[in-house]
Amino acid sequence: MVRPAGRSRLYQHWKGRSKFYCDGRCITGGEVECPIACLGGLSCASLGAWLCILLPSCGYFVFLFPSLYRQWGPKLLAAALVLFTMTVGFLLATCCSDPGIIPPRRIVLLAGSREHLKQQLGYDLLGPAGLEPSHDQLIDAETMVPEHLRKQGYRWCKTCEIIRPPRAAHCKDCDHCVLRFDHHCPFVNNCVGQRNYHYFFAFTTSALFFAALVLPAFMRAFSGVSGDAPGWYGWIVTVGFVAVAAITVLLVCLWLYHCWLSLQGKTTKEHWRRLDFDSEPTLLALPGPRLMQPRQWVEMVEEADV
Repeated sequence: MVRPAGRSRLYQHWKGRSKFYCDGRCITGGEVECPIACLGGLSCASLGAWLCILLPSCGYFVFLFPSLYRQWGPKLLAAALVLFTMTVGFLLATCCSDPGIIPPRRIVLLAGSREHLKQQLGYDLLGPAGLEPSHDQLIDAETMVPEHLRKQGYRWCKTCEIIRPPRAAHCKDCDHCVLRFDHHCPFVNNCVGQRNYHYFFAFTTSALFFAALVLPAFMRAFSGVSGDAPGWYGWIVTVGFVAVAAITVLLVCLWLYHCWLSLQGKTTKEHWRRLDFDSEPTLLALPGPRLMQPRQWVEMVEEADV
């Protein structure tokens, strides 16, 4: 598509730490701890998560699966490929999707979306019409947030200069507010929030089932390794078995924890900070509308004018 004269994409004016790829179609979080510059700022934790999936998978499909296929046939192949595809697909969806970003004040004004967001959220994100932030947290918390919203748990974000809903929070890693913020996960290089929590839960579920399928194969190969086996084969089987066993234990703990959170209707942040909101559930709740359209065309302006 040809860019209209004098216009640019909205995401090009983004000042948060999140990064946009594929001309604004994909968004991932910003990492301030151990980013890898040559990989576009991808965190070491995220790279480790990918390696923990891909390396054992390669060992399974290349070294162990041929003998298993002779015994179990195409059904095992179909199950392994489906679970592997689901694990990678849901991980990508969690990494590269909008977690529920609430656009900051300058982006709302630049996009001219104040009234549209008011209809979507049910309140004016920027505060009472005609009032501007004083940049003093205590003053703005009183003047910019109407009393009836304060009683419902709405708060003023001094960084984004917006009113955020009760279960939203400002992510210090990505530097923006997120709807029903669960946590910032360095292993997926993104926030986990209202719009991608179901992807995150589906990723942990599919990864757990895939690990449960792979672990017995490594366990069987490990118990069958003898002195006659090549040294490199024994090394691969041993390392693979230990790695998959450790990953399986971590996945079981993580999956059970988020199952418990879902039954409680709480987010990770609400649990650890002992916050209590009488609101919608987490896993079974609708993702809600996307509040920011990164690919929207906006007039090119000087940054000082925004």
